[in-house]
Amino acid sequence: MKLTSSFVHEVKRIQVCKPFFLALAVCLTTATALRAQLPNPAAYLTFDEGTGTVAHDSSGNNKNATLFGAAGWTTGLVGPFALSLPGFPIGFPPGSYAEIPGDVLDTTKSYTVAAWVKLSNVNGYQTFVSEDGDFQSAFFLQLRGDSHQFSFTILYDFFTLPESGFTPVVGVWYHLAGVYDSIAQTASLYVNGALADRIFNVGPRAASGNTGIGRGWFNNSRVDFNNAAIDDVRFYASALSASQILQIAQIGNPSLTAPTVKPAALQIDATHPGPQVNPMFYGLMIEEINHSLDGGLYGELIQNRVFKDDSTTPVHWSLVQTNGGIGSIALDTTQPVSGTALTTSLKVNVSQGQRVGAANDGYWGIPVKPFTTYRASFWAKADTGFTGPLRLDIESSDGTKVYADAQVPQITTNWTKYTVLLTTCWVAPIETTQFVVSTGSPGTFWLTQVSVFPPTYHDRSNGNRIGLMRKMAALKPSFLRMPGGNYLEGNTIPERFQWKQTIGPIEQRPGHQGTWGYRSDDGLGLLEFLEWCEDLHMQPLLAVWAGYALNGTHVNPGADLAPYVQDALDEIQYVTGGTNTTWGAQRAADGHPAPFPLQYVEIGNEDFFDGSGSYDGRFAQFYDAIKAAYPNLKVIATDRIANPLRTPDLIDDHFYNTPRAMERTSNQYDNYSRTAPKIFVGEWASQEGRPTPDLNAALGDAAWLTGLERNSDVVLLEAYAPMLVNVNPGASQWPTNLIGYDALHSYGSPSYYVQEMFSRHHGDVVLPMTLTTTGNGSQVYASVTRDSGTGAIYLKVVNAAGEVQPVSITIKGAGGLESTGEALVLTSGSPQDTNTLSDPRNIVPETTTAHNLGQSFDYRFKPYSVTVLQINVGHEHHEPPGDGDDERD
Repeated sequence: MKLTSSFVHEVKRIQVCKPFFLALAVCLTTATALRAQLPNPAAYLTFDEGTGTVAHDSSGNNKNATLFGAAGWTTGLVGPFALSLPGFPIGFPPGSYAEIPGDVLDTTKSYTVAAWVKLSNVNGYQTFVSEDGDFQSAFFLQLRGDSHQFSFTILYDFFTLPESGFTPVVGVWYHLAGVYDSIAQTASLYVNGALADRIFNVGPRAASGNTGIGRGWFNNSRVDFNNAAIDDVRFYASALSASQILQIAQIGNPSLTAPTVKPAALQIDATHPGPQVNPMFYGLMIEEINHSLDGGLYGELIQNRVFKDDSTTPVHWSLVQTNGGIGSIALDTTQPVSGTALTTSLKVNVSQGQRVGAANDGYWGIPVKPFTTYRASFWAKADTGFTGPLRLDIESSDGTKVYADAQVPQITTNWTKYTVLLTTCWVAPIETTQFVVSTGSPGTFWLTQVSVFPPTYHDRSNGNRIGLMRKMAALKPSFLRMPGGNYLEGNTIPERFQWKQTIGPIEQRPGHQGTWGYRSDDGLGLLEFLEWCEDLHMQPLLAVWAGYALNGTHVNPGADLAPYVQDALDEIQYVTGGTNTTWGAQRAADGHPAPFPLQYVEIGNEDFFDGSGSYDGRFAQFYDAIKAAYPNLKVIATDRIANPLRTPDLIDDHFYNTPRAMERTSNQYDNYSRTAPKIFVGEWASQEGRPTPDLNAALGDAAWLTGLERNSDVVLLEAYAPMLVNVNPGASQWPTNLIGYDALHSYGSPSYYVQEMFSRHHGDVVLPMTLTTTGNGSQVYASVTRDSGTGAIYLKVVNAAGEVQPVSITIKGAGGLESTGEALVLTSGSPQDTNTLSDPRNIVPETTTAHNLGQSFDYRFKPYSVTVLQINVGHEHHEPPGDGDDERD
C-alpha cells in the first residue's frame, strides 16, 4: 500500500504524542479501577418492584425487606420506583416502614449506609435507615427534630454529632451516607457526595435486632416514622472513602462533583473602619469541673484534706505500717475543732510503735521538684498519754525513698494548728509520691485539714499553681467569668456556690458538694478568685446565684427570692465596697483593703434550661436591685428576656458543636439586630479531641472567633470553656478542654494557641471586609482589625481545607503599608494532630517574615492552618508571643 504524506504525518504525530496517550490510557484504566474498587454491598435495596409488600435484596445476600403499614411505592430517582412512606397515617397505629429481619451489619466494625431521600415535610424526627440495639438503634441515618438537619447519629458520650449544616427542602432528592470507621473511631455524614461533618473518638455500638428503613428504634419501640420517599438503600461492611461515596451518589445525580479549592478574594476597606473592639473582648471562663481548681489551679496538694469527701471512709488516705508498727485509721466526727468548720477528723491509733501513720496520695500524686520548699500545715490533737513526735514527709508511693521531711516534736490534747517546711534536695521531677504523717510512739491522735502547698504564683499563701497561671497570663485575658457555670448553680439549691462560706480563714470554710461528682474544699474562694484576677491584670466578671439549681428547682420571684437578691448585693459590696461598708470591711479583714474593679454582673447561669418560666421574674428582681444600688454596672442575662421593661445590657450565649458546625455558624451574628442587647459568648468550643482539642477543633474555634471579632459591635465579650482539665484517668468529666495537666506538667492544646494568637494580635477597630470563594471545597474564614495607634493591620485567615488556599487580598484606603510583615501560622499535616503531655509542642504557632505585602497582594494559606498576618505602617516593634509553657518558678 502506498503511504500518503498525510498518513505519514498522522503516524509521526501519534509517535510524538505517545507519552500522552499512554498517560491517558493509564488515567482511564485507573479511573475504571477506582470505580471497580467499590465493594459488594452487604445488602442493596433498589425498591424497583413497584408492587407487593417485599423489597428484594439485589446484593444476593437475601436481606429482603417487608413493607408494613401504609408503606408502598412511588416514582424513583435511581430506577423506576422508590419506597413511599406516608408518615404515621390514621389507621396504621404501628406506623409505616420497611424492615429486614436481623441486623445487616456488624456495627462494632467499620460500615457504611447510604440512601436517597425526598421529604414531604421537615417536621420532627424522621429516620431513614437504622439498626436496632438493645434500647435504641446502633445508628440513625435521619432528619433530626431538634436541629432540623440531616444527621448520622450514633449513641455517643457527648451531645455532638455529624450534621448536614442546613435544613433540607421538601420535594428535593438528597443523597445521604453515614460512615463509621472503627479504626479511626470516626462517624461521618456525607450529603450529595460531599463530606458534611465528621466527629472523632466515637466508640462502637452493637446492633442486636432488626434493620429498619423509614423508622428508628428508641426505648425499645419503633419511632421516627417518615413522610418521605426513600430510594437506593445500600449497606457496606466497610468504611467507604469519599470518592466511593461520591461514586454512589453520582448514580442518582451524575452532575455531583468532588469538592475543590479555588482561588478566593478578600477585599478590605480601611477607608471606612467599622465597630470598635471592646478592650475586654478576650477573657477566661472557669468553673470547678475536670478538677480545674482542686487538683488543678489551686495550689493545695492534699486531696480530701478535711476528710469529708466520703462519709464512711477516708478516701485518698491509707494506713502506713512499717518496721513492725501496727495501728489503724478511721474517720471520726466526735472530735470537732471548736469555733471552726472542721467537724470531721482522722483518728490514728498506734498499738505498736516503730512507724504508723496515714498517707495521702494527692491529686494523682504529689509533685516533687528539686530544691523546692513545701509548706505543710495541719490541725492535730493527742489523746491522753500521747505527745508525739509526728514526722511529716513526702516519699515515693512504695515508701522506699524520702524526698523531704520535717518533724513536730510534740502535740497536745487540745486542737492546735501546726506548720512546717519541707525542702527537697536534688531529685529528678517525679509525681508517683505520697505525703505521710506518722509516729513511732504508741497512742492515739487526730488530724484534720492536712495541707501541703508548693511555691505559688506571686507567693500567695493560699495561692495558685505557677505553670497554669503563666499559661493563662500568656493569653492576655481581660476578664474572668467566675465562679463558674454549673458550679455556681449547684445540683440542688443547698449545693449552690455560697460565697460567704468561701471567705475568711480556710478552717472556717466547710466546703460543699460540687456539680461534677466530687467535693470542693472551697480553698479557692471568692477572695482568691478576685486575687487571681488581680495577679493576671484582668477584671472579675461576677456571676451571682439567681434562684435556679441544676435539678430544676427554683425560687419564686418575690419575697422568697428577696434574701438571695440581698446576698448578691452583699457580694457586689464585698468586691467593690470601701472599708466603710459592711462587706468592704470584711474584705479588708480578710487581707485585701483595696476594692476590686467590676463592670459586669451576670444573673445566674444557663437559665434557658429552666422550664418553669420563672427567669423573667427572677431576672427583673435582681436587675432592679442591682441597678438601683450600682447604676453603672452592666447586667448580663442568661436567657432572652420577654419583659420589655427590663432590658439586659448583654445576653450570655453558649455554643458547643462539632468543628465543622462551628465553621458553618461563624456568621452567627452577621445578621443579629444592631439594636438588640449586646452579646457575651460566655461558653463555647468545638467539641473534638480528648482530653484537649485536636487541630481540627482549633480550626473550628478559629473560624468561630473570626465571626465574633467581625461582629465586635454586638459581641462584646467571649470566653472559651472549659479552660482546664486534669488528664489523669477519672479526673475529667468534659471531653474537650483548653489546657491539660497532671500533677507535674501542663500543656496548651492547639485551641489554646489559637486563643493566644487572636488575643495577642487584635486591634481596636474592625475593618469591613468581603471574602469571596468560588470552590465548593473552600473552608476559608477571615477577620480584619486595625490598631488605631500604630496603624498595624491584623489579618486573621483560617484555611480548614486540606489544600492550599490562594487568596487575592486588596486593602482599600490604607497608605504607607510596609512590604514585609509577620506571618504567625498554626498548622500540621493532619487535622487529628494534637498536643499531649508527652509532646506538648507538637503543634505551636511559628513566626516567619511575610514578603510582598501591600495594598494588593496574593497569599497562599497552608492547608489546615490558622494564620495571623501583621501588616505594618512604617516601623513598629512587635512583641513575640509567649506560650507560658514554663512550669517552674
